[in-house]
Amino acid sequence: MKKYSLVSLLSFLTLLLASCGTDSHHFKIDGHLLNLNQGEFYVYSPDGSVTHGMDTIKVQAGRFSYLVECDRPMTLMIVFPNFTEQPVFAEPGKSVDIKGNASHLKELTVKGTKANKLMNAFREQILSASPAEIKKCAIQMAEDNPESAVAVYLVRRYLVAVDRPDYTTAARLLKLIVEKQPDNQFAASLLASCNGKTTINNGAKLPRFSANDINGKVVNNATLASVPNVVFYVWATWNYSSTSQLRQLADKERQSDGKLKVVSICLNPDKNSCQRTLKQYGADNITTICDGRMVNGDLFNKLGLYNLPDNILIKNGAIAEQHIEFSRLIGML
Repeated sequence: MKKYSLVSLLSFLTLLLASCGTDSHHFKIDGHLLNLNQGEFYVYSPDGSVTHGMDTIKVQAGRFSYLVECDRPMTLMIVFPNFTEQPVFAEPGKSVDIKGNASHLKELTVKGTKANKLMNAFREQILSASPAEIKKCAIQMAEDNPESAVAVYLVRRYLVAVDRPDYTTAARLLKLIVEKQPDNQFAASLLASCNGKTTINNGAKLPRFSANDINGKVVNNATLASVPNVVFYVWATWNYSSTSQLRQLADKERQSDGKLKVVSICLNPDKNSCQRTLKQYGADNITTICDGRMVNGDLFNKLGLYNLPDNILIKNGAIAEQHIEFSRLIGML
């Protein structure tokens, strides 16, 4: 009888712990996707909350689970094999369930927190909307919910990280958000970035600048003047697309016989992780600037950059093109 009671007690405790999700210092994702047997996803945080840059989520029989340290609300981005990204809004001690069909990733649902429920509603709202309608919906959602992490994501995704940024509207919304979320450093940084953003046009001369690379060497207009093709490239260790592209650009520079110079702008908050990744990807031949200020960096803003990854192509000292789709950029070099 005692043995039976002990087994029953242990079973009860196991169920109780499972029902509670996770402890107060972690956040958990459980998921199930149809039409996907096995594979892997990547996950990162736009504000660098995943401190080691990027994690991998393994998928077996369509199911996956992910546990991450979480001591404050943060936004996670899940990167699927086709490079579609899905935001998940994390909170300490919470857990969510992701369900859907791998063939229709735009229709995924994330259940478990108020912010993710709000994002589900937005996703359903824009399912068949035009780009102009999507922007309008994003603005309205941010205005109605400035206290939510969803508002920050929507402003960045649909007003800032687009081909034609609307910095004025973004700054207005971010001011409302910061008032409601005074401890949200990422929102404050994004607001400062929008307020200080420079808009430059194709055909204009490269703005005058001076910066120190991660080895302490000065990089400025004069040091680039003799190179016919210069690419300024924005990346961060937690963004898989940007690190993969960085390696290709480093190879292009090696093969260019001095006709191409890549100046990478790393959005990491520290130089050490930046240098490790450059070495790991065989990209330590390129000039890299990492001032630790992330999206508030002087050069990032002076060049009117806003995305991750992002780029500007300079030909003979003038802006040839900006924010170029990467496969086309490689073909232009």
